[in-house]
Amino acid sequence: MILCVVLFTCPAYSSAASVADFSDVGSTDWFYNAVSFVTSNGMFNGTSTTAFSPNGTMTRGMFVTVLGRYGGAPSVSEGCKIGTVTKSDVNMRSAPSSKNTSVLTCLQSGTMVEVISTAADLSDPAYTWYYVKYRGMLGYIRSDLMEVTESGFSDVSNTSYYYSYVQWAFSSGIASATGDGTFSPERAITREEICSMLYNYAGFKNYQLDPTLSAAYFSDSSSIASGYTTAVSALQRVGVICGYGDGAFRPKGSATRAEVATMLMRFIGAISYKKAAESSSDSAGNYIFGTEVPQKTAVGTSYFSDACFIGHSLVRGMENSFGPTGADFYAVNGATAKYFLSLSDLKLPTTHVDESGNSVNDTGTLEQALSQKQYSKVYIMLGINEIGSTDTSRQSFYNSMSNIVSLVKRIQPNAVIYIISLTPVSQKCSESRKDVNRDNVLDFNAVLKQLCKDKSSYYLNVFDLLCNDNGFLPDSACMSDGIHLLSPEYAKIKAYLLSHTV
Repeated sequence: MILCVVLFTCPAYSSAASVADFSDVGSTDWFYNAVSFVTSNGMFNGTSTTAFSPNGTMTRGMFVTVLGRYGGAPSVSEGCKIGTVTKSDVNMRSAPSSKNTSVLTCLQSGTMVEVISTAADLSDPAYTWYYVKYRGMLGYIRSDLMEVTESGFSDVSNTSYYYSYVQWAFSSGIASATGDGTFSPERAITREEICSMLYNYAGFKNYQLDPTLSAAYFSDSSSIASGYTTAVSALQRVGVICGYGDGAFRPKGSATRAEVATMLMRFIGAISYKKAAESSSDSAGNYIFGTEVPQKTAVGTSYFSDACFIGHSLVRGMENSFGPTGADFYAVNGATAKYFLSLSDLKLPTTHVDESGNSVNDTGTLEQALSQKQYSKVYIMLGINEIGSTDTSRQSFYNSMSNIVSLVKRIQPNAVIYIISLTPVSQKCSESRKDVNRDNVLDFNAVLKQLCKDKSSYYLNVFDLLCNDNGFLPDSACMSDGIHLLSPEYAKIKAYLLSHTV
């Protein structure tokens, strides 16, 4: 998700073409690569045309501006009302009523939220409710349980360069208030606050922080505030922070521009998408199951004449877009691997005459469909309709796909089985939906690769075929839901399938 943005650390700062323009950054400095990275990507400006000021201090206002510009926050804000919860154990509800509504979260006295509007109680005219946003979540809090400040944070002027970014960071749950109606934008940001904001940003955007390092113990770990320990640990385990030479983390210490540049470079690396780079053949030239089928000279469309495709709406899209191929398509909109074997309405190649005298296709189960004739190739594409973020969801998906592959192997023992990866989703879809996001799609594709390894099936990586450099489906390639493909993408898939064969 690398976006070219400007790090607005101060309105007066000047841009520089490259790290070579800075007289205070040398090639032997520990921060040289980080400064080169942030300047070459347009993320940092210099403090002048010849200086970067690596030892300059970063403030809270500066830092939320970094994330706001990086994360697509609006540069103009309409203002923000701040509400403070005045009681303990206050329920934030899904609708403006205490009756027959679900509790989204329970808030304690002193918790601050963004107030968007007011609403009448659905059943009791004695009460009104505030429609609020808390940590990116929308809901309702009864008005008698909060005090509201109309002007937002008292120390954030609406003329300041960081005004809209402070509001965005707060309402998105990325940054917290520092006191009673204050944000402290001009105070130096602490190292534990940076970890917290980066950690919350990853959560807000639905990015996983997959550990690559063992947990480390800092000599001053006991000084890390309890609300920051999870974030600090997570950022350490993905390599964003590593502490100082004396083993300390210095959680309450400030961070210099050089340190922030380094943290951002590492953080972007941790959440960025990296296309697969793996060998698909062993030393003897044999295909390694569980890797992508390597590309070769494309075959003709007749390759599909003795093939069948099994799957969901995207497979239906293939059927409608591929043109005449001779292949059979057993696909149902909304189908899942879990329930595919129980479906009984798959369109079969055989026909019957209905009561009106029309010839219509028979319907039946996948077992009945596969028993109609012999296939040399069977393509299977499922998963997007059951995607989840838990180990249980991934294990269930593996088991269901394994059952389908076993059925195909039993009825079509001579067929080559191709497993097609899940396709990418748009960035908007990924950031707005809890489960259907980029990283969960990648986790499900990892499940498919393991399945191919275990069941001697062939993996087709259409994810990398269709995604952009950030691992998302371009908006120009999909419908408004960010999942379903437009016609040109099916043409790419067809060409890919015909050039990745065994």
